[in-house]
Amino acid sequence: MDLRALIAVPMIGALVVLLGPSRAARAIGGAVAAATLLMAALAVRSGVAEATWSWIPALGLRGALGLDGLAAPGVLVICLVGQVATLAPRGGRGAIAGGLALQAVLLALVLARDLAVMVGCHALLAPLVAGLVAGGPGPDRWRAGQAAGLYLALGTGALTVAIGLLAVAHHDATNGVWDLSLAALTQVLLPRGLEVAVGGLVLLAGALTLGLWPLHGWLVAAGAAAPTGPALMIAGPVRWVGAYLLLRLWLPLTPGMAAMAAFGVGAVAVIGGVIGGLCARAEADERRALLLATAVPTGVMVLGLVGQHHEGAVGAIVLAVVVALGGAAGLMALAGGVRARWAGLGLLVAPGLAGCVGAALVLIGTARFSGLTLGGRGLALALAGGAALIVGVRALALRTGREGHGAGDMAQGTDRTARALAAALAGPLVVIGVWPGPWLARVDASARAVVEAATLRRCVVVELAVTEPTAVPGEPVDACAQPLLALERHAAERAAQ
Repeated sequence: MDLRALIAVPMIGALVVLLGPSRAARAIGGAVAAATLLMAALAVRSGVAEATWSWIPALGLRGALGLDGLAAPGVLVICLVGQVATLAPRGGRGAIAGGLALQAVLLALVLARDLAVMVGCHALLAPLVAGLVAGGPGPDRWRAGQAAGLYLALGTGALTVAIGLLAVAHHDATNGVWDLSLAALTQVLLPRGLEVAVGGLVLLAGALTLGLWPLHGWLVAAGAAAPTGPALMIAGPVRWVGAYLLLRLWLPLTPGMAAMAAFGVGAVAVIGGVIGGLCARAEADERRALLLATAVPTGVMVLGLVGQHHEGAVGAIVLAVVVALGGAAGLMALAGGVRARWAGLGLLVAPGLAGCVGAALVLIGTARFSGLTLGGRGLALALAGGAALIVGVRALALRTGREGHGAGDMAQGTDRTARALAAALAGPLVVIGVWPGPWLARVDASARAVVEAATLRRCVVVELAVTEPTAVPGEPVDACAQPLLALERHAAERAAQ
């Protein structure tokens, strides 16, 4: 199947919803989203797929889409949440059309294998999200929409500068060849200073899109002010894209910078989880409380990435799915009149749920296998992550704020359809938690590839003492035949000096 059709169908559907009769908007949107979900499921089942086309060859600009094990979970999350969002209660024509357009943009970003396409899609997030939030029923919708647009636009700016630096580095390393494809840029080694700059910018873009503490304010405000359907897209697929930027770009392209910043980023993520859980416990608005509570699994997810170990990467992918589907399911459950402590069930790290699987992988891996990034502080961060999870569970189960609903769901009462839709979002999390083996087998190879590529890249940069942008050698570097041992040797030599 041509991956371009996966993007074109929801985009065309958005136009049809806008131009068609208002009373048929939900039926049209639901049919389009269902078709997209079916196409996504078939594409993921068929395996790796690619689509390329020429754009501006002289500048190295081309369209390139690809579906692999790292993108597949995101594609399914985007399409599943997009399907439920079109059927959400009180969904007007504008919200349904905007949600379909946002779904198309997010799919294009996740499938993009050319960074020009990726940054172009990210640039569309700010106006789309801001417009959807501003159309909400809450009194603070305009302010929340402006904040969402500003933060996402800042993320786009950071990503644009980072990609520009990578393009120039590739140009210098290849004697004047411009190429923005991800495959080409991974073949360029960056000197330390440039890698720190690029890595810092990509990290900023990912953290802003993910809503990582302390950059989470826009996410909480936007999710509380937006109509139910767009709120699901913000709490789920948009956040998945933030995690995806860290997995797809930050670790593979700048692993040295990621290792240097590992303890600081991990500590901030875990502290943010604790603070988010404490704030959620006292928050009166149910939507805000739920979104604040998602800071806990988000922080643990980031902790799994910074350690650069296989178990942590697998656990991070699982927790990214938990944050996206669990957060969206909780918001939909609130719209159906479910009490907050039950609405957050998808986020609880209890035995048998997906969150437990992901958190266990991250915390055990952090305590055991993070010597080259977190050193002797891995155990302390793992314990802190466990404490954050306890705070998060207590925040969802033992609320101190009043019981109620967000501004968009006042006087809605019990809605069985909304509850059924919430169950549809939480269902995959139950399946993953009860029977994680088959699903973990699908993402295991992708997680291992990310970690191995990051480790090998760090080793080659150190062994070659890279001081300027350099193409990856055509022949393997003998000293990096076992990159972990080589990095441990270099670490021991630096400690002895």
